[in-house]
Amino acid sequence: DPTRCKFDPGVLVCKGADDASCLNSSQVEAARQVYSAATNPRPKREIPGLQPGSESGWSTWGGPQPFATSVDHFKYVVFKDPNWDPRSFKFESDIVLAEQTDNNTINALEPNLKAFFDRGGKLIQYHGWSDPQISPGSSVQYYKSVLDTMGGASRIQNSYRLFMAPGMAHCGGGDGPNTFDMVSALEQWVEKGQAPGQIVASRSTDGKVSRTRPLCPYPQVATYKGNGSTDDAANFVCK
Repeated sequence: DPTRCKFDPGVLVCKGADDASCLNSSQVEAARQVYSAATNPRPKREIPGLQPGSESGWSTWGGPQPFATSVDHFKYVVFKDPNWDPRSFKFESDIVLAEQTDNNTINALEPNLKAFFDRGGKLIQYHGWSDPQISPGSSVQYYKSVLDTMGGASRIQNSYRLFMAPGMAHCGGGDGPNTFDMVSALEQWVEKGQAPGQIVASRSTDGKVSRTRPLCPYPQVATYKGNGSTDDAANFVCK
């Protein structure tokens, strides 16, 4: 759980010459901003920052050019102006307009899933803790909002489970085990009533499986039993 890591990039500030082995003060502040949460000014909803461990993926959006997917969304969905200039972005107003325009289509935040649960619906959600594009904190935030709205874990555990994947990047990839079968787990739950207590994920090196690790229903985490290889999922338990 990277939220337990209290890393401050200030420890990397240059003590002498500004070179590739350290960060200057502006870079340190930029990194702190990436890790920190922002707040949507209209509903006062926190927008979580990225987590420690996601840094190797920051190059997808951290360069001099704006991130293409985000720019196109604002050009063609939010402002409906192909000439919109991302340098004119004003967080205090434009983020509010973006959510209003989306109208819970992409940014689906409705926590009341009673109708879905009442008709026997089952939901498995997953997110990589090292996702460098969409904050994994947003999935945890949504899970907790459903928890609060629906009356606690005992009310939702038979219908909805969240699995956080340590070391997994955006939808896959990353340093952690990131290959797993959520569809079969969902089929077993829907068709046979077998709720997933864990889902085994694997990582391959040179075409061979080099590590397996259980993904656990949030807020449980994979805990080493104390014996055997740490590359074998059998030596971990969810708790």
